[in-house]
Amino acid sequence: MKIPHTLAAALAVCALLTACSSHAASSPGSASSTSPGPGEGEVTPSATAAITPSTTATADLDDWPTEPATADKLPTGIHSAAFAHGYTGAAFLDRLTKRWNITMSARKKNDFKANDAWPAVWISSGSTHPTPDTKVSIAVVWSLGGDLESLTCTADRKAADHPEFLRQCAELDHPGAHPQAAANWLQRTTPAVDKAFAQANKPVGSALHRSGRAATYLQEYGTGEDTATYALRVFGTAS
Repeated sequence: MKIPHTLAAALAVCALLTACSSHAASSPGSASSTSPGPGEGEVTPSATAAITPSTTATADLDDWPTEPATADKLPTGIHSAAFAHGYTGAAFLDRLTKRWNITMSARKKNDFKANDAWPAVWISSGSTHPTPDTKVSIAVVWSLGGDLESLTCTADRKAADHPEFLRQCAELDHPGAHPQAAANWLQRTTPAVDKAFAQANKPVGSALHRSGRAATYLQEYGTGEDTATYALRVFGTAS
């Protein structure tokens, strides 16, 4: 069974967030639209390298570390899938973007690499600045049929209310979701990721949280604790 694009490809969307602007070409909640349009930012090798797992890792969720580990220890090549047929996440995304005053870009068709085996997807992103020197962002991936495949939220560690922002992202209401369990997991996981990041001084990822056909993990990256950024990603799995 062929599953939509790999985890490695979807992780590249995180890099797009580094170039997001809060003045996109569509209104808050416009992620529910299925029409393509110009996106914001570009996925570049230099931006992606900081948050993409090593290609030498194995490609199986069973190989995911059970404790926080550096990004090179996370498996890559893992297939992601729609959370469920017909689930677009539109209502959830509308609430989330309005709550945080984030304007999403119009959807953009992303073909990744022309000669690879990754099916094209729709992507959209947006960001806002809680203070002039901090940013929180959202990136979303859908299949070409409109089914939601992943939600990635990033927040600077110094951004005001970033724990609440990440908690609300973790509570994505996909089929089979248990929002309170996801919130509790994030609360327990964040200090462990902080500690591992401080010790490693390079990108660190958490263990996975599973709920239904979804998996969630938290990454922390940056040049140091004062400039660290969190990336929380919820993605669909084959089972």
